[in-house]
Amino acid sequence: MLRAALSATILAVAALAGLAAPALTAPAHAATAQATSTQAARLPADNVGQIAHGLLGSRLYVTTDSGANLSSADQQQIKSALDGDQDADIRAVVVRNDVSGPQVGQMLKAVANRVGKGQTYVAITADGTRMGGISKKLDTGEINQLVTRTDGSPLKQRLIQFGNLAEKKVDDKAQSGAVVGYVVIGVLIVIAAAVVSVVLVARRRRRERHARQMADLKRGVQEDVTLLGEDIARLDLNVMDPDLDPDTRGDYERAMNSYDKAKAATERAEKPQDMQAVTTALEDGRYYMTATRARLAGEPVPERRPPCFFNPQHGPSVQDVTWAPPGGVARSVPACAADARAVLAGHDPDVRMVPYGDARRPYWDAGPAYAPYAGGYYYGYGGFDMLSGLLLGTALGSMMGGGFGWGGGYYGDGFGGDGFGGGDGGFGGDGGDVGGGWDFGSGDFGGGGDWGGNDFGGF
Repeated sequence: MLRAALSATILAVAALAGLAAPALTAPAHAATAQATSTQAARLPADNVGQIAHGLLGSRLYVTTDSGANLSSADQQQIKSALDGDQDADIRAVVVRNDVSGPQVGQMLKAVANRVGKGQTYVAITADGTRMGGISKKLDTGEINQLVTRTDGSPLKQRLIQFGNLAEKKVDDKAQSGAVVGYVVIGVLIVIAAAVVSVVLVARRRRRERHARQMADLKRGVQEDVTLLGEDIARLDLNVMDPDLDPDTRGDYERAMNSYDKAKAATERAEKPQDMQAVTTALEDGRYYMTATRARLAGEPVPERRPPCFFNPQHGPSVQDVTWAPPGGVARSVPACAADARAVLAGHDPDVRMVPYGDARRPYWDAGPAYAPYAGGYYYGYGGFDMLSGLLLGTALGSMMGGGFGWGGGYYGDGFGGDGFGGGDGGFGGDGGDVGGGWDFGSGDFGGGGDWGGNDFGGF
């Protein structure tokens, strides 16, 4: 009896539990179905790689989650219009309406870096109300102006209109830059012509000055050559005389040959350096003429010494004397007998005065053209090394001491890359920033690490 009552009670409880179960689980099934329906309604977002890949061969990319109401014909019309904007070189991305400026800026720069071509990148919301971009050809202010001028137009018309305006703006800037370039080139041409004119005038004046110096030098050297010829002629020797001493005949012939050599070298001379050969020959001729005269007088042949410093026309020196030029430093110089006596007696020596314009000056004070002249006279006695000491304190000595050489020194002339991301016209800096008020987050575009900045033009 008791067992039958217990069984009946259990069956009643079980029946009640079976009835309650559907009522408890029904709401859970409904929530799951609703979540599934919402998730299916939300489309997956495109990442930077997908957008960049799509823009490699197209001027327009419409993101999957944008919800843009653009037919295939509309998209083709936009692409054709943007294809015609070759100078602005635009690539456009249509995005969903709730995106923000920072995210758009990062996305555009990342896409531009990956595509690697194109000059202007723009993003526009599916409803056409917000727009922004980056450009190598347009700065942030110019993009903002174009965005403002196209504001209020539907999506398709706004993209086409933006492309037309951007193309015109780029062309206008190019023309303006060309005008500026032509002006700059013109100014540079004028400056270059002025510089060339100055150089040519300076060169002409330098050549005229050198020509005058050469004329003075040649006149002075010809005086030395003529004087040597007259002194030799005064010896009046008959070299054919069988009674003439062979040594005397030999010295006399050597003096005559040196004179002929000096005369010929003077006629050939075209520049100061050529005079070194002339005065070297004159020094030889002066010594052999002096030796000939000594032999004829029955006197010992004189020692071969450097020419008289004061006047090389005097022939070989006989001794060294201490002398100082006016305002200069005293030094030991070779002198002939007459000049040595004058200096030792406190008198002025007989100085070689050479032509200098309309006047005459000591040869050591007549300019750099006389450096080879002096060098030839002392060529066999140390040349420049000896002269630098002898001429110390003189004008010619100062030039020699400063490295002047009569061998040619003074008269030697014969009388960001193209990538996106800052600098160098890349997407970055002022000209590449994405400006405006599109406050965009990071979201589903991804890859924001190397986009460089969040400001962009528009929005």
